Amino acid sequence: MRTAADIMASLQAMFGETSTRARFEVVKAIMNSRMKVGTPMRDHILRIMAHFNEAEIHGSSIDKQTQVGMILETFPDSFIPFKTNYVLNKMDFNLIALMTELQTFEGMINSKFGEPNMVVASSSSSKKKKKISDKRKASLKVKKKASKTEKKVAKEIVFMYLN
Repeated sequence: MRTAADIMASLQAMFGETSTRARFEVVKAIMNSRMKVGTPMRDHILRIMAHFNEAEIHGSSIDKQTQVGMILETFPDSFIPFKTNYVLNKMDFNLIALMTELQTFEGMINSKFGEPNMVVASSSSSKKKKKISDKRKASLKVKKKASKTEKKVAKEIVFMYLN
């Protein structure tokens, strides 16, 4: 009579290629994933963590430091200050601590870089059109000032995170 171990070894020999292919596909999905702008960071990390778990099920072993590095590489450019701080200060987070720190950083980014709300009306008379174009010029000046403010705030965030 065959034991469970024999049956499992037999199945592994017959279907081992499928597991190898599945492991390859999961690691490929991790390496090719990028966080889309507007996607909540927490959802993105949970999706990547699910890929890590699936890769582990298929026999791949990725150490925690490599997992953190892979996750950091999937973020957009707005997370560069966080990544710089992580590397320069030689931080060592597990995945849960990383998610907590990234949520804090994401909250700081979202609160500091809010877009100014502007309303521009249109009309049919030429005098009003001229006034509207003046309003548009003023709104462009506001946008330029806002972008300068955003750059200044970004420098403050980097300085605060580095210290």
